[in-house]
This record gives sequence, structure tokens and C-alpha cells, in this order.
Amino acid sequence: MTTWPAARASSSLKQQRSGAVCGRVLSVLSVAFTLVFAGLVPPAAHAAPQATAQTNTAPSKAMPKGIGNDAQSDPTTSGLGWAAVSSTIAHQLDDSATTLRQVFAVLNRKDENTGNSELDSLSSRIQKVQQNTQDAVTQIQSYDNITESFLKILGTSAAENEDPSVTAQRQRMQQNAQSVKSALIRARLYNLQAQQLNTAINARRTQLQHAALSEHTVSPLAPRFWNTLLTERAENHSSFHEGGVLANWLHLLIGCAITFAVIGLSSPLILRLLKRCGAHFRPATEDSVKEALSASVIAITLNGALEALIATLTWFIWAAAALPDGGGPIGAIIGETVPVCGFIIGAGLPVFGRSGVLAQGNPGERKALRGVDWILAISILLLDLLRAFQAQDAFGQTLQILLEIAFSIAIGLCAVDTFRRLGNQNDTRGFAPSALGVSSLLLTVTVISILLGYVAFAFTLNGWLLSLGTGVAIVALLGLCWRDVLERLFSEGSFFSLRLMQLGLPQPRLSQIGVILSGLGNILLLLLLFSIAQTDGSFSVTDITTRLWLLFVGNTIHGVKISLDTVVLVIVLAVVAYYAIRQTRSWIRDRFFPTTRLDIGSRTSILSIFTYCSWILVGLGILSIAGVSVQNLTWVVSALSVGIGFGLQSIVQNFVSGVILMAERPVRVGDMVEIAGTRGDIKRISIRATDIGLSDGSTMIVPNSQFITTSVKNATLSGATGTLTLTFQVPVATHPERAKSMLLEVAAHRDDVLATPAPKVRVSAITADSLTVTLSVALTSARDASSVQDAILFDVFRRFRSEGIAITTA
Repeated sequence: MTTWPAARASSSLKQQRSGAVCGRVLSVLSVAFTLVFAGLVPPAAHAAPQATAQTNTAPSKAMPKGIGNDAQSDPTTSGLGWAAVSSTIAHQLDDSATTLRQVFAVLNRKDENTGNSELDSLSSRIQKVQQNTQDAVTQIQSYDNITESFLKILGTSAAENEDPSVTAQRQRMQQNAQSVKSALIRARLYNLQAQQLNTAINARRTQLQHAALSEHTVSPLAPRFWNTLLTERAENHSSFHEGGVLANWLHLLIGCAITFAVIGLSSPLILRLLKRCGAHFRPATEDSVKEALSASVIAITLNGALEALIATLTWFIWAAAALPDGGGPIGAIIGETVPVCGFIIGAGLPVFGRSGVLAQGNPGERKALRGVDWILAISILLLDLLRAFQAQDAFGQTLQILLEIAFSIAIGLCAVDTFRRLGNQNDTRGFAPSALGVSSLLLTVTVISILLGYVAFAFTLNGWLLSLGTGVAIVALLGLCWRDVLERLFSEGSFFSLRLMQLGLPQPRLSQIGVILSGLGNILLLLLLFSIAQTDGSFSVTDITTRLWLLFVGNTIHGVKISLDTVVLVIVLAVVAYYAIRQTRSWIRDRFFPTTRLDIGSRTSILSIFTYCSWILVGLGILSIAGVSVQNLTWVVSALSVGIGFGLQSIVQNFVSGVILMAERPVRVGDMVEIAGTRGDIKRISIRATDIGLSDGSTMIVPNSQFITTSVKNATLSGATGTLTLTFQVPVATHPERAKSMLLEVAAHRDDVLATPAPKVRVSAITADSLTVTLSVALTSARDASSVQDAILFDVFRRFRSEGIAITTA
């Protein structure tokens, strides 16, 4: 029985535990409500998260020093633990909360509309918040696990006659655990809010795109269009006055003219310098245009890259010298576009110039394409300027529409005229008519859309196709250049290859490295093209770089983080795991197994189980890196269950049977088996099927489930030896003992028949005409049964025939 003092102590202990649990629940609920009001309510509650963070971190700062407070006894409160990072994490979460409130306020304001550029900026900020909060959750979770482990060791309440230092340490750990959990809840809450805001931003961007494409204005055929244009004179002129976005229009125009003039004058000089420095450049003959372009791709790309650099330097020098504040937003747009224009013109000169690749190879094609590089570069600049004018409200709506109409029609006419001229050349007759038809259709759609008042659709369509076509051309040129550079670097006998071969790398491995690097470069270029396609027609370097960076940073979709860095890490992990598993298998097979007495079947099973288990662990690691949890895989498991119920039963059955075969080992590699009337040697046991080598040299693939559900004869399960049984019929007049001695004599003369156990002969049946005699012998190898049977039958036939006895097989 429990005494009264003991019962009172037990009751007091229960009350302490229940009080601690209630206190923890109330603390978590209070923190949750505080965070909800601090994070969800707009700017009026800005100070709440900071107050919460201060309240949460206060216990760790005010912890008493003494026994158990050093790094060894309490690492979460040491200088390297939670106390060292709590303030930093709280500051990061405060910044995240501020950013979330600002973005929320921008998305919900009613005074002005939010444009695509502002949405891109908001999306970038939200992506940063998501990354920061996700990193914070990962970091805080580790501290939470540590504190939980310590509390499990110390217990939730004080024991009888407990040392005071342990009690003090438990109290500090409990306070520290509350601080960690509150920070963890806060980080998860902000991450969830960031995901919701990102979804809202994407929805807003989609709405803007749909609204822009479906925007209907007055048709230019209507007199009201031109009357409105005349009434906008004052608004249009205001942009050129002091304080307007085009107040420095003359300096901007002169700067663009100087930049393009420098590009045109320096491009031939740069090309000559590249030729003198050894860059391979070969003008084409009439029959080698493609070969000349392929051989000169490095010089073409280098000339374009250097001209892009010269154009950038020229514009920024002019902007710094002649334009106040760099020319404002219009000057910034020009500065972001001139590198692309310089690259286009610089790469076009070695191809379309007077001494370019096409000058001697196909003068007619060069004449048809003359000036295309300049037209393309100027069109890209005008496209970005028109978008900047629209974003900055530089002109009235009618004048802006008129400029977009002129641009769209000019782009369509230039495309039709170019492909019409190419259609008269022999080398381009294969694709020029089709391209001419597409461009003519595009021009027709553009004109009809403009006449119906859908100018925004026509402008967006032509601008997007222009930027996408330019992006495809640039990416293709960069891809060819990258492949050519790698081929020259890793070619046999090159300077770079010779130096790498001295380090022990063979030439085939160098070629393999070159192919892998070429593939990686192509992937990056495809991502660049995808970023260009996402800009909706803008060719701003900043915009393209931002979208490319977002591909690397990634996004969280349904709880799964998808980003390029995660994909690269997963690929690297898979490649490293492949080579590590292969090397470990080689070590086990070549170094470890020779020191054991395991047979070939056991060795094969061990290697197979090791390989499958290793890849399962690698797969779990990859899923962990990708952020895939059991909750994320719920729909996959549901789909698989339905699939198994309808069509994957046999696959799962064979998979499970393969596991049973490897574990139970009723058949092993090297065994001679007979299944469904077919006999052969087992060559390989995989997770799905088993390979059986037949006597004719072919291989029969048998599903593993057949070895579990059907009868299988394993001739070598009990050992390598085998048994052969032959049945003969001899005339009834023959003495049984004589027939027995003759059969034993024939068996004794065979070297492949074992003496132990000795051959046996017995009479199994007697009829009126004959005796049925059975000869059973043990063989050195079960695989020799067929050849031994043939030899014994020939010997028995000769032996009985020499005695004048007619014998037949039963």
C-alpha cells in the first residue's frame, strides 16, 4: 500500500507535470496568436513580431550561470549554441515580416495599378523571403531536436533527492525549448505567408497578361482615334519638358547614335585583331558555306562578345559624362539593351560583311541578308524603349498605341521582305518559302488585329516573336561556339589535352569530359532561352538575368522545393553514388570474396542485395534533399495502389518473388534447374526476372514469380554431383544376374561415373516377353548427364550385342 506522504508526493508530482504541460500549451498558443496578429495584420502591428522575438529570446539571455551551464553540459546555451544564433534568426525573421507586410500592402493598394516590372520585383523579394525562412526552419529544427533530446534525458520533472544543479539545468532547457519552438513556429508561419503571397503575385501577373492581350482600343480607321491624338499634344510634349522622362531626349539620341557608330567602326578592327591573334576565320567558297560557318564560329562569337563590351562601355561613359542621373529610367533601359545590340552587330559583321563568310561563298544570299543584323539590333532597342515608354507613361495613350502600330507593321514587313529575297537563293529554297508563308500570315494577323482595335495583342505577339527569334539565334551561336571550344581543348594532340594526359587522364576519358561539359553548357543555354521567352518580349539584360536567377533559386510547389541548384545537387549525388557503389562492388567481389568460402550463388545474392539497398538509401537521400516527405508522396502512393490493383500485380509479384529468391535462395546462380520442361543453368537473378542459359547458347528470361508458384527441379541444390537413371528391357530368357553384372561392368568403365555411391541395378518389372531393368549411377557433375547418358547407352548396346542379347530402352 502507498503511504500518505508517498501518495501526497505522487499527487504533487502529477500536479507539477500537468501544470508544466498546461503552461507549455498556453505559451505555444499565446505565441501563435501573437504571430498571427503580428504577421497577418497590416502595418498597424509592425512592432508585435519584434516584441515577440524579444520575449522569446529573453530567457536565453537571462539564464543563470553556474553548474551545468558550460558548453559540455548544455550546448544549446553555450557560445556556440542557440544563444549565439537566436538574435540573428530573430533579426532575419523581423526582416522577413517587414517584407511580407510591404508586399501585402502593395498588392492590396487601390490608388494605382501594379505593373509587370513591379510584380517581378515583388516576386524576387518573396522568393528571397521563402529561401530565408526555409533556411531558418532547417536551422531551428536542429536546435529543437537537441533540446528535446536533452529534456528526454533530464526528464520533465524533478526526481526525489535530485541535485539542484540538474533542476536548474532542466529549467533552463525548458525555457530554451520554448524559445526555440516559438522561433520555429514563427519561421514556418512566415514561410507559409510567403507561399501565399507568391501565389497571389502569379495570379496577378496572369490577370495582367490576359488583360493586356484582350485590351480593346479605338481602331485607327475611326476618326475618333485621330481626334484623340490631336488632343494629347500637351500631354505628349510634357515628357520633353524639364522633369519629364524624355527631358534629355537629345542627349539620349546622340548617345545611341555614338554607341552604334562606335560598334560599326570598331567591329572590323576587332575582327582583324582576332585574326592576327590566331582566331580561325575562313571565308566560304561556293560549296563550303556550312563548313566555313562552323570553322569560324569562335571568331564570330568573340567578335560579338567584344562588341557587346565596347557598346556597354561607350554608353556608360556617355551617360556619365552627358546625362544627369544616367539618363533616368530611359537611360537605364538603353544601358541594359545596348550589350545585346552590340553582340548582334558584332556577330553579324563576320557573316554578312564585305569580307565575311558569305561574301565569296554565296553573294546573292549575302545581298539578301545585308543589313539584317543592324535592323535586328535597332528593332530590339526600339522594342525595349516602347515598353519603357509604356511603363513610364511618357506619352498619351493614343500616341503610344500609334507607335506600337508602326513598330508591329514594320517588323512584319521586314520579315516578309527578308524571306522573300531568300526564296530566290538556291541554298535557302528549302525553308524560305515556308518561313515566308508564316511571316505573311503573321503580318495578316497583325493588320487585322490593329484594324479591329486589338493593338496590344499585335504588339505583344510581334515583340515576343522578335525577342524569341533573336534569343534562339544567340543561344544557337553560343552553343556552337562552346562545343567548338571544347572540341579544340580536348582534341587529341592539343596543348590542353597533353597536359591533362600527363596527369594520368587517358584520351577517351578526356573526350567523355568534353561531351559532358558540352551537355551542361547546352542545358544552361536552354535555361537562358527559357528566361528570354518568359520576359514577354523584353530583351533587358537585367530582366533576363533576374528570371534566370529565379530558376536557380527555385520555388516551392505543393511543399516540394524545385530549383536548379537542387536538381544539380541531386544529379551530382546520383553520379557520385553510382561510382561509389560500383567501386564498393568491385572491392567486395575482387578483394573480399576471395578470402571467404562463399559459393558463386551466395556471392551474387550478397552483391545484388547490397546494390539494391544502396540505391534505396540514395533514393531516400535524394528525396530528402528535394524536400519530398511522406505527405508529399500521399497521392503517389494512392495512384500506385490503384495501379497495382489494375495492372501492376504481376510486376509487384515478381519484385517480391525476387526478394524471396535472394533471401531464401532455393535457386542460386550456377544451379542447373528444370522449369516448365526447360533445363539450363542460372546465369543471373535480378529483382524482376531470372536468366537461364540453355544448351544451345540462348538465354531464357523467366519471371521470378514462376520459381515461387510452380514446381522447379534443381539438380545441383544438394551439391554439384548428379544422378542418372536409365531403364532397359531385356528378353525374359536372359538371366537377371548376368544382365545386372553386364550393366555394372559398363558403368564401372566410365570415368565420369562415381564409385561412391556405387552404381545400382534393380529389376523393376517382369512381363511375359521381357525384364525391365533400371541402372542408377552418380555423376561427378549434373551438367554432364546428357553426354554420360549417350556414352552409357552406346556402351550397353555394344556390350549386349557382343553377347547376342537384344536390349531396348524403356
